[in-house]
Amino acid sequence: MHGIGPGTTLGGRYSLRRRLRQGPDIERWTAHDTTLERQVALTVVDADHPNRAGILDAARRAAGVEDTRLVRILDVGTQDGNSYFIEEGMDDAQSLAAILLRGTLPAEEARRIVGEVASALETARQRGLHHLRLTPHHVLRAPDGTIKLSGVAVAAAIEDAQEPDPAAASRRDAVCVVGLAYAALTGRWPLEERVPGIEPAPRVVGGVAAPSEIAAGVPGDLDALCRMTLNEDTGPLTPGDFASQIAPWSRGQVHRVAVDPTLIISAPGPSNGSTEIVPQADGPAPEAPVGAGERAVAAGAAATKAVDTVVAEAGAAVGLIVGKVGSFARAAADKAAVAGTAPGESDPGAGRMTLREALSSRAETAEPPLPLLPASTALDPSRDQSKVVVLIVATFLALSLLVGYCGFQGLGEGSGLPSSTPKPTVAVKPPPVTAEPTAPDQPEPSAGLPIAILSATGFDPQGDGQEKNTQAPRVYDGDLATSWTSEGYGSTSFGGLGKKGLGVRLDLGQPTSVNQVTVDLGIGPVDVTVYAATGDSLDGATVLGTVNAATGRVQVKATGAIPQTQYVIVWFTTLA
Repeated sequence: MHGIGPGTTLGGRYSLRRRLRQGPDIERWTAHDTTLERQVALTVVDADHPNRAGILDAARRAAGVEDTRLVRILDVGTQDGNSYFIEEGMDDAQSLAAILLRGTLPAEEARRIVGEVASALETARQRGLHHLRLTPHHVLRAPDGTIKLSGVAVAAAIEDAQEPDPAAASRRDAVCVVGLAYAALTGRWPLEERVPGIEPAPRVVGGVAAPSEIAAGVPGDLDALCRMTLNEDTGPLTPGDFASQIAPWSRGQVHRVAVDPTLIISAPGPSNGSTEIVPQADGPAPEAPVGAGERAVAAGAAATKAVDTVVAEAGAAVGLIVGKVGSFARAAADKAAVAGTAPGESDPGAGRMTLREALSSRAETAEPPLPLLPASTALDPSRDQSKVVVLIVATFLALSLLVGYCGFQGLGEGSGLPSSTPKPTVAVKPPPVTAEPTAPDQPEPSAGLPIAILSATGFDPQGDGQEKNTQAPRVYDGDLATSWTSEGYGSTSFGGLGKKGLGVRLDLGQPTSVNQVTVDLGIGPVDVTVYAATGDSLDGATVLGTVNAATGRVQVKATGAIPQTQYVIVWFTTLA
């Protein structure tokens, strides 16, 4: 934008520091309020924006809504043709989208987050304001667990969207809050609009799969609300309706319980012939005793997670087998949770279930009974029958692990049979990819301080536009145990799909002088070219350097002057 850059002061007090996002007529910056000595966020709207007046009006109206769960809008102004609005600084907070990159949330933390968001939206609704563009990127969680919502009224105005009538707008916000709950529980986005960084929910006949069908430990009320709202076009009409239906929720952050997802199936005991699923917990035993319901809930979630991981690698061949085991784990969790909250619980074995009890509690799913368990009689199975069933379940698990291992090794080309040769891929590991600056007047590149990377995404312009996008931030997270890996292909030349290459795109946040990039390759050999680009494309990009048949750590250095670039694209033309 004209006259805007680091160090520019707007309104006589807001000194720009670092550009966070850039569009054709909208920019977002961190800034320092020199009057009150505090960090703020500043959004600049170019004079050419078609809805500049509407954005400023939305910001002024949103500033009048008082709710501690809304990101406060502190100031609105115009200077030298550029309009802007100021929000409280949230540099230390993480968006829900970023949190979900590390995995789904505990069910009660998901309830807390969406409950706070719904309450904030209800406050805005009562003042005549709506969000209309709510996604996980607008929900922020501070280090102390505080939830903040950004973008009320303003997000829709920036897109120059026509606001529907109040009833339709309220229903739209309620549906989006339900979508947030679905995403927090499953890591998937259920609505039609795509959300960067969040994979879409699986589609089934009639809508999307229910959260309980793809995740363990989903509370019944949240599961029902998701199904009613997303698939049956019923459910809450306003955010306030949703908040009242899921209340109460925790006032403090709910942390994950550290449970090692190890499934242990013990032989029937001498007294009742029951089968137990027990999680192995890390660290010392808790000081306070844990109820049987809580133990079994954690066990069911851990067992389902372990089995689901195997199925994801093995493919559809073991889908039916794991469906049985997953249903059993969820049934055990549900029934034990009820037992654990019953008044007067004193029997430490009260939360345990027999195999027959777990299967019968899921009778509504119309699944056939396991072999050798008579479905037509209410009599308890004999000890011999129980032993046989235990052996069958153990065999199923062993088969799942075997097939999962074979699937992980990769399928042989053309044969459809497991092969010990993995499909060609490319892997990039930390230490973080760093770009090092040089002054424009230096004739030869020289090493400088590492440049911070704002974000990273998979880069597949000749395919579906995505290449393991959710893994891309691992290339600069500084964790040696993580890496980005491409999709698997049938050959080192991308399986004959006509692609010339693929890779990772790094966003530096603002145009920067770059002369050297260090890349740690997990395996090789691979051919890689590093580009300096001003846009989200290789068109017009400048080659920083190329290395062939590379493996391990490589350094790509520019041999001449390179124009300032906001993006660095690591582009692989062959796979390992």
